[in-house]
Amino acid sequence: MSKALFLEPHYGDIAWSCSGLVGQNREDSIIVSIFPPKRRYYRIQFKGIKYRRKKREELRFGNILGVKIIYLKFKSAFLRGRNLEDLFDKILNPVEEEQVLQLRKYISDFIKKEDIQEIYCPMAQRNQIDHLIVKKAVAGLKQTEFDIYYYEDFPNFLPESRKLQVSTALKAIKVDISEVIDEKIQGILQYDSLVEPYFKSKEILVQLIRNTPFETFWKEDI
Repeated sequence: MSKALFLEPHYGDIAWSCSGLVGQNREDSIIVSIFPPKRRYYRIQFKGIKYRRKKREELRFGNILGVKIIYLKFKSAFLRGRNLEDLFDKILNPVEEEQVLQLRKYISDFIKKEDIQEIYCPMAQRNQIDHLIVKKAVAGLKQTEFDIYYYEDFPNFLPESRKLQVSTALKAIKVDISEVIDEKIQGILQYDSLVEPYFKSKEILVQLIRNTPFETFWKEDI
């Protein structure tokens, strides 16, 4: 694989969606975390507990894969004043449109600086607003010497027939990650704050991952 940039809206997105591919190409992979948790938000909402927990989870994941993670300081949806009810609103407000432009400039400069040939961007299948911001930033790049791949946001490891539909303009590419699946599992299991709300047990999650020893990415079908 060429040198690759993995764009992560929130902690855990790359671990769940791309860590197999990253594990196979760790020396050529860079993760950029765009909307990391901010201490102020978690201090107000949860007395700082979840902030410290999420930070530790991400650090453990990075250590397991031995990959570089760069943390940006963009304000996430809640810190921008969005409520849970409009978290999946497709319409960006002026502040968010400005974030798109700022992030696009950052990515463009990063591509040139690091000689990036591949970008991995969230599909934003569920229209979560922070994921849409990242996708719009990438969509506006002048694509010349790099390829853009979209990854599945927070995969639930369900059979293909039960997944959300993807645009027919995109071609699916499956990557066999069986050789690094144990590392992927260990990386995902660091995120207790994500495992606990969505899965009945870690054992069930591990079996689901082993049943799907591949990752799916999408590319424009030109």
